[in-house]
Amino acid sequence: MYTKSYTYVLPMLSPYININRDKLINTFIGDEEFPEYDSHIFLLYKFSGSKKFLKYESYLEESDLFEKSYDPDKEHVMYVFKVPSFYKNEYSLYCRGKYSEFSYDFKVAIFEFHSIFDHDHKVAKVLFKHPDLREELEDRIDAVLPEGAEVSSLPDLNVEIYQKHMKVINPLKPQEKPFE
Repeated sequence: MYTKSYTYVLPMLSPYININRDKLINTFIGDEEFPEYDSHIFLLYKFSGSKKFLKYESYLEESDLFEKSYDPDKEHVMYVFKVPSFYKNEYSLYCRGKYSEFSYDFKVAIFEFHSIFDHDHKVAKVLFKHPDLREELEDRIDAVLPEGAEVSSLPDLNVEIYQKHMKVINPLKPQEKPFE
C-alpha cells in the first residue's frame, strides 16, 4: 500500500526527475535512522542489477536534487532528494495535512502525475474538500467536522517515515516471533 507521500509528495519531483515506477516501492518524507535528512523526499526502490536499473541509478544520482543513496536492506535502495524550492510551501502544507491549500498548479500536477481524469476520484475530493467525502468521513467517525476542516487525516509519521521494522531482514527466513 502506498503512503500519502507517494500520492502528494512524489509529484513534486516529476518536473525534475523522470520517475521510473517499475521498481519504485514507495515514497517517504524521512527515515528514522537519518534525521539529518528530515524535510527531504525518500524514494524506496527494489534493487535490480540489470544494466537498465544501474543506468537509472546513475541518472538519479546526477540530479541537482540528489542528496544521498543507501541500502536499507539487501533487497532495496533508498534515494534521498531535496524538496524542489518551487514546492517547499506545498511540502510544508502536506506535512500539516493542508491538502486543499496546495496551489491550483500543484493540484493539476498531482492529477497529471497520477493520471487522474475524474473529479470523483478520492484524491480530487481531498484536494478540493468535496462535500461527499466530508459526509462520508463524518459518518465513519460519527462526528461533525469543524467548518473548513480537511477531509483527509494528517500524514501518519509512523507510515510516512521509513522505519527499521519496514526492512527486509532475511527474505528466505520468516521473522522469528518473540516468546510470549
